[in-house]
Amino acid sequence: MLKQIPSLNGLRAISILLVIIAHIDQKNFDEYFHNKWPMLIDGQFGVNVFFVLSGFLITTLLLQEERRTTTISLYGFYIKRALRIFPVYYTLLALYLLLQLAGVLYFSNASWLTSLTYTKYLNWHDDWETGHLWSLSIEEQFYLIWPFIFKFAKRYRKLFAFSIILIVPALRMLYIKTQDQWMDELTLFQRVDAIMWGCVFAMYHDKLWGICQRIITKSSLFMWLPFLAIPALSAFTLINHQYDMHLGWFIVPFGNTTGTIADIAIGFIIIICIHYSSTVVFKLLNTKPLDYLGRLSYSLYIWQQLFFSQNIGRAGSLPLNIVLLFIVANISYYGIEKPFMRMRQRLLPNG
Repeated sequence: MLKQIPSLNGLRAISILLVIIAHIDQKNFDEYFHNKWPMLIDGQFGVNVFFVLSGFLITTLLLQEERRTTTISLYGFYIKRALRIFPVYYTLLALYLLLQLAGVLYFSNASWLTSLTYTKYLNWHDDWETGHLWSLSIEEQFYLIWPFIFKFAKRYRKLFAFSIILIVPALRMLYIKTQDQWMDELTLFQRVDAIMWGCVFAMYHDKLWGICQRIITKSSLFMWLPFLAIPALSAFTLINHQYDMHLGWFIVPFGNTTGTIADIAIGFIIIICIHYSSTVVFKLLNTKPLDYLGRLSYSLYIWQQLFFSQNIGRAGSLPLNIVLLFIVANISYYGIEKPFMRMRQRLLPNG
């Protein structure tokens, strides 16, 4: 079993808290707090942290396996991913089926199709309760393609990664002109570059860590630049909107908290938070509460949308929905995720 990378659960915890707080604000306060403090209420940034983390972690694991065995086991990879992702995901959909049969919720045939096939980003706006599955759809399609490239196109893996992170910002710029729904801001075509940035940071981990060391040795203030970049980007976006500066051509592809600059900042934040164990941020991210929330983050993300629905009566109202969410997320983690993790360890003891 591979040693756990420090700080990653803490970063997951921060990300899921951003998503939950944004959804509380959206469904209970009509985005009042987001409009007042967009730098603090930014669920989309939280999702992008998940994306960069996912690319970084998966690529790190693939590199470690390649160094250990000189190859990549696609069978092992897909079994691990299926046992990690599918059980809770399809448990949610099974519950949704029961709720639809009971007349509590309704989902169109198109919504069922995209939810079942991990293509939800194509119609994420059809209903609230499955809307959040857009991000998991993007991750699953990444999981489907990236290991094949890693195994069978070793010479071209970096070329593929850099092609994606160049093409996707161009698609974001194109979207400003076309406003085509099939490539809107929550689709594969606008967001997959965040995952690929995580892959790039994993592939160049040692070199980037060396650069960080040399720069931070000169002045420890440089360590905080990636952390400061995020609120700076948020403020820049807000100023552009308030003063009608017409800088969308730059902000949408590069300059907001889901653009290229933010993805690069997240990558450096990951590297800094892994290695600089003496910092306050490292110690905070590795505290027991954040580690616990990070472990729970997948179940929290899966179930939170249901408990912020306006179609489930009092169960969707504050503060009861928060209490129910954490109860169900714990049941989901310990009753579904953990048993399948143990099964994965039995089937793939080196995975």
